Amino acid sequence: MNTGLIPVRYATALLDFANLSNQQDRVYTETKAVVGNYFQFSELKTVLDNPVLAKTEKRKVIILAAGGNVSKPFEKFVDLLMENNRESHLLSIALKYIDLFRKQKNIHYGKLTTASTINATIERRLMDMVENTTGGTIEMEKIIDPEIIGGFMFEVDFVRWDASISGQLRRIKKDYIEKNNKIV
Repeated sequence: MNTGLIPVRYATALLDFANLSNQQDRVYTETKAVVGNYFQFSELKTVLDNPVLAKTEKRKVIILAAGGNVSKPFEKFVDLLMENNRESHLLSIALKYIDLFRKQKNIHYGKLTTASTINATIERRLMDMVENTTGGTIEMEKIIDPEIIGGFMFEVDFVRWDASISGQLRRIKKDYIEKNNKIV
């Protein structure tokens, strides 16, 4: 089976099952925890790919990565993964579930990068602007990166606004180089 189809099929089934039991929000939180732990602990992939480790132990590891006390839909999903030997696809399935859930709930993912912490009022205005434009809600990740010097970079669903000083300096440098190349 195509490895691209596996995550789609399992994530779709998980979302449908979570919708039936009205626990899609909780499963969303659990899959986000799995993804976060997957990136935080690289050993998780090694453990799940280990053919020697018993399925019961792998199941415990996945449930622990999801937060410990998981919902019934997520627990049944993990059992299905174990039964079909699909635990190595856990990360891609969890990412696809997050994507499907966000589409279903009209949630947009945003990333706000600033040189220092910003005022909550400004942050709320940015979020309101996106929510009014898209008609949905936004989940925003905030990053503080002093290397942008000042201003901000705001990315929503792969659209990026760069109002940073470092971005402006980069554009000025590029324009300067292009003009000088035309002269020479």
